[in-house]
Amino acid sequence: MRSKNKQAALSYANKGWKVFPVTPNQKRPLTALAPQGYKNATSDPLIIEQWWTDHPTANIGLNLEASGLVCVDVDSYKKNCVFDTYMQARKLPETLQQRSARGGTHYIFRSPPDTKYPGILGEGVDIKHKGYILLEPSTFVGPSMQEKGSYSWMNDITPADAPDWLLSVKSNCLKEKQPETPIASQVFAPRTSLDSSRLKAEASQGINWHSNVLRLVGKMVAYGATDPEIHATTDALTLDGYTIEKTREEVQLMADGARQKGFGDGLCARGEMSVGSFGTLQTDRLGKPICNHSNVVTLLIKHPDWENVFVTDAFDRVKKVLKPLPHDGRSTSSFIPRQLVDNDYTAVCVWLNDFGITSVQKSTVIDAVQAVCAQQTFNPLMDYFRRIQKLYPADDNLLDGWMCQFLGVNVSSEDERKYITAVSRLMLIQAVARAKKPGCKADSVIVLEGEQGTGKSTVLRKLFSDKHFGDQLPHMASKDASSYLKGKWCVELAELDFKRKTEVETIKAFISRLTENYRPAFGREEIEVARTCVFIGTTNSDNYLSDETGNRRFLPIKTTSIDIDNLGEHRDRLWAAAAHAYDKGEQYWLTSEVVDLARDQAKRRLEQDPWVETIETRMSSITEASIMDALAACFPGIDAQAISIPMTRRMSRCLQLAGWVKDGKFNSGDRRNQVKFVNSTPTERKPETDYCF
Repeated sequence: MRSKNKQAALSYANKGWKVFPVTPNQKRPLTALAPQGYKNATSDPLIIEQWWTDHPTANIGLNLEASGLVCVDVDSYKKNCVFDTYMQARKLPETLQQRSARGGTHYIFRSPPDTKYPGILGEGVDIKHKGYILLEPSTFVGPSMQEKGSYSWMNDITPADAPDWLLSVKSNCLKEKQPETPIASQVFAPRTSLDSSRLKAEASQGINWHSNVLRLVGKMVAYGATDPEIHATTDALTLDGYTIEKTREEVQLMADGARQKGFGDGLCARGEMSVGSFGTLQTDRLGKPICNHSNVVTLLIKHPDWENVFVTDAFDRVKKVLKPLPHDGRSTSSFIPRQLVDNDYTAVCVWLNDFGITSVQKSTVIDAVQAVCAQQTFNPLMDYFRRIQKLYPADDNLLDGWMCQFLGVNVSSEDERKYITAVSRLMLIQAVARAKKPGCKADSVIVLEGEQGTGKSTVLRKLFSDKHFGDQLPHMASKDASSYLKGKWCVELAELDFKRKTEVETIKAFISRLTENYRPAFGREEIEVARTCVFIGTTNSDNYLSDETGNRRFLPIKTTSIDIDNLGEHRDRLWAAAAHAYDKGEQYWLTSEVVDLARDQAKRRLEQDPWVETIETRMSSITEASIMDALAACFPGIDAQAISIPMTRRMSRCLQLAGWVKDGKFNSGDRRNQVKFVNSTPTERKPETDYCF
C-alpha cells in the first residue's frame, strides 16, 4: 500500500511538477536520495516511486523554476508583514493557494521561462522561484519541538499566470540596483582585516550573512569560545523573516565544522591579523605567522575560506578550483568547477596579506597550492556512479536489450541473439570496470557498423558525455596518443579499416596496454598512468578486418535505425544497470561459448582476397597440399622462378581463409619439410561427361 506522501508526490508529478524528497519534519533536502537537493527534482514516476518506497515519510519538495512556477510566500503571522498594504493598489488573481506549516500563505502562479525575480518583495513577503517550497502533506517541527505544523492546500485550482505587478517587480528592483563590481575587482580589491565588529556589522545588515557569520564563528572557536558564548553573539544577527532557533541551528553546524577542522585544537595565535589561524602555525619572533610551505598548506586545507577549494580531479588528473575563491561574490551553488589558473595564486597571496602575513613569496604559494591539490582529490565519475546507483536499481533486461532497443540491431537467429546480448552487456560493464578500476584488462573493441550519417559517433558521445569522449586519437605509434587518453573514458576508432599487417599489429598492441608511459607537457619526469578508457570502433564498411589471427578483440555490431533521444533519456539507467552488474562481480569478457560466435561474426568481416575464390574453385577436391602445390593448382603454368616470398605468404593466408588447416609438414618425397595444409571440407571431383556413343 502506498504512503500518502508517495501518492501525493506521484499526483504532483502527473501535473508535470518536478518534486524531490526532503528530510521528514524538516526543510532540508534528503541528500541520501537527492545529493544535489532540488536540482535532482523529477517528474519520473519510477524514480519517485523508488524514493518514497525507501523513505515513505519524506517531505515533498517542489522545484519551482523547473516546474514553470513562482510562489509569493506571505508570512501573514508576522506583525510587520506588508502584504496587505502592498496589495491595496494591486489586483490578486484567483490562483492556487497553500497554507504553510507556520500559518503563512503560498500564492502559486505560472511563470514565463527565463524570468528573474527579486528574493524579497517586502517585510514578511518573499518571492520564491530559483529554489523550492514544501507541498502537502509535508510537516515541519522546529528545533524547540514546540513549533509544529503541516502544509495544506487552501483550494484546488490551476495556477494562474503571474500577474503584471509580479513580473514588473524585477525591472523596478533593477533600476534601483547599483552596478555590480566586476569579479576581477572583487577578487583583487584591497580588504580590511578580520575584525569582529566589521563581520557583525555586515551580517546584521544581511551583507554576505553566511560568509561573515562563518568567519566570525571560526574566530570564536579558534579562541576557545563555548557554544552558549557563540550563540549569545550570533543570536543578535538573526535577520527579519528568520527565527533565533533557525539561526542557532545554522550557527551550530558552523561551530561543529570549525572544530572538526581543528580550530579548537590550539588557541588562536596573537594579534588581530591572525584571528582565523591555529596555534600550530609557525610565527616570527613578534608572534606573527610567516609565509612558509607548512603555514600556507595548513591554511589552505583547514581555514573555512579555503575548505576544498583547490582539488585534483582524479579521473582527468587535472588540478581544479571546486568552489568560489573567498570574496569573489559568487555562491557555491552557481559556481562551475574550473581548471586552476595563474591568477588563483595571486588571489591566495592577497588573502594571506589580509590574514596578516604581509611578506608573501608567490613561489611558496604555488608550491603550497600544488601540494594541497595532491592531498585533496575527487572523482566525478565515481560520484556519478554513486548517485545513479542510488536512483536506479539493477536492470538486466535493459542491459541485455539496449542495443536492439536504441541502436536498431536486428536479430536473425538464436546464436545471434546470444552474441548481441553478450556484447551489449560487455560494452557497458567493461567501461564501468575501466572507470572504477583503472588499468584493468579491457581489450575488447566493439565495432559499430552502419551507414554514414546514422549517428554511430553520436551514440558514443551521448553515452560517455562530451567531457570524457574523444574521437581525435593521434597515430597510435606516437607519444601523443598516450597523452591524448588523459581524462578520456571512451575513445572512438573512427572509420576503422585495416590496410597493412603493420597497422593491425600496432592497433592490437595499443589497445592491449594497461598503462600509459609519457612525459607530460612541461613535466620533468616520465609518468606511468593506469588506463581509464575503452576503445570503440565505427565503420561504414562490412569487410574491414584483414588479419585472421587477432580478431578476437573486435566484436562487430550491425546498427540500423539509431534512436538518440530515447538513448539519452535512458542513459543514467543504463550506466546504473552496468555499475550494479560490475559490483556484483559479473565478468566483462566473453565466455567460451560466445567466443566461437564472435569468431564467426569477425570472419564475415574479413577482407576477401580473390585468391580465396580461386582456391575454392580449383582445389575443392584436393585433400592436402603444400604452398607450391596450391600455387601450381591455382595458376597452371606459373614459373617457379617467379614465385616470391610475399606470394607464398599470401597463399598461406588465403588457404586458411578458405578453410584449410595447417597439419605439420610433409616428411617424404619432393615436398619433404614443406608445410602441409589439409582441406577440412574436400568435395568429390565429378567425372567428366562422356557424350560418345
